[in-house]
Amino acid sequence: MVRGGFGPILERFRVWAEAEPAVRGAIVVGSQARTVAPADEWSDLDLVIFHDSPESLVDSPEWVHRFGPVVLTTVEETALLHMRERRVLYSDGQDVDFSVFPAAALTLVAESGEGLSVLARGVEVVVDKDGHLASIPSAVRAASAVPAPLPDEAEFQAVVADFWYHVLWSAKKLRRGELWTAKMAMDGYLKRLLLRLIEWQAIVRRGSSVDVWHSGRFLEAWAERDTLARLPATFARYDAADLARALNEQSRLFSDLVHEVARARSWDALDAAESRVRELTGALLKGTDRSG
Repeated sequence: MVRGGFGPILERFRVWAEAEPAVRGAIVVGSQARTVAPADEWSDLDLVIFHDSPESLVDSPEWVHRFGPVVLTTVEETALLHMRERRVLYSDGQDVDFSVFPAAALTLVAESGEGLSVLARGVEVVVDKDGHLASIPSAVRAASAVPAPLPDEAEFQAVVADFWYHVLWSAKKLRRGELWTAKMAMDGYLKRLLLRLIEWQAIVRRGSSVDVWHSGRFLEAWAERDTLARLPATFARYDAADLARALNEQSRLFSDLVHEVARARSWDALDAAESRVRELTGALLKGTDRSG
């Protein structure tokens, strides 16, 4: 059930899509199709369109004006399958993401683990001219029964090694005075790796059925309370001393999560590598972190 006043836009879209030969199917995904964490007054509308010539649709801004007065529109890469989407802000404040996939992807979305992880949270079929979307409900039910996975030891160690490598890299940038680059690494690259460990900790503690969502969505609802309490200290102001402090805090939290997951699975936590990186980082930032 689409909420938030998107009904008129969706109906205009449906009429257009049914009459447009190159559109083979369309679905609503995201919060407007979810029953868990459903749409609220701040939610947008996520529409996935399956089109015979997706580039022509994404590259042209004209068609989105059919559904309402447009304030602005821009093109971005989608989170799912790395396609492209046209994002549109309408004059009433409603924003719609039109993700445009090749018509051939109609079957791929229902077969892709990444696609099913999104669809499992909710999907509403809007247009299905060839009947390919009819299999989505059963595929989604099957996917929902598959527990969230932990990595194998090799993947686990790859994430750990990647983190420690970029801790030292960030410290070098900070020591050189490249505050912007250091902060972007700490709050971007390193945070994404930290998120992997937060997900794995939740699975280790509460079982593989815990729903860790994706890209940190609803982190406050599923991450462990003690970990959430430590997250604020891992962020910093645009200030060398505070960045050094936050890098140390982020490293400590990551280390604790690594060792918890490693103990639970009897894996090597790469202690020697961590120890050396922390020695090198400490020497680089000596005197920068006022907290010591």
